[in-house]
Parts: sequence; structure tokens; C-alpha cells
Amino acid sequence: MKFFEWFKKKNEPKIVDNKIAMEQFPTTIKAEPKADFSRNISAEEKEIVAVISSAIVAEGSQDSKFRVKSITGIDTDKEIAAVIISAVAAGDHPNSNFRLVSIKEIK
Repeated sequence: MKFFEWFKKKNEPKIVDNKIAMEQFPTTIKAEPKADFSRNISAEEKEIVAVISSAIVAEGSQDSKFRVKSITGIDTDKEIAAVIISAVAAGDHPNSNFRLVSIKEIK
């Protein structure tokens, strides 16, 4: 009988103090900075993009209405620079990981 009681106690789930568990595993996650590839766009560019995207989406149903909430332009110069930097860094250190945090144009 004692053997089965020992086996039963061994397989019972362990109860962990919630306060200790919260201290070991914090719930807040710090947001990491990311490179910004966006650029300012004019009202005319926004209008053209909104018309084209609405036409593409409404292709199947002509009576539908759409609202474009936001439009962001992508700076291709920054994007190309990031690709070149990434390729050079990967070539120099192939076993490493890199994170691009910021990219700025020097005038």
C-alpha cells in the first residue's frame, strides 16, 4: 500500500506560488526599436493610391464602398541602403545575426 501512495504523490501536479512565478517570468516585454522606411507623401499621391486600391478591391462587387484609413510611402533609397548594409554584414560575419535599428540620410 505504501508503494502506491508514494507513486500517487509523485505524479501529482506541483502547485507553484503565483507571486514567485510572476517574479521569474515578467509579463512586460520591452519593444525593440525598428528602422523606419516611411516617407511623407503628397495629397495627390494619397488620392491616386486610394482610387487604385479601391478599384482593385471592388473588382467583383460594383456596389460596394471602401474607405482607405492610412497610406504610407516607402523610401526606396533607405530600403536599398538597408539591403546593401545587410549583404555586407552577412558576408563579413556569416554566422552572426544583425538587427537594423535606425537608418538616417546624411546631407
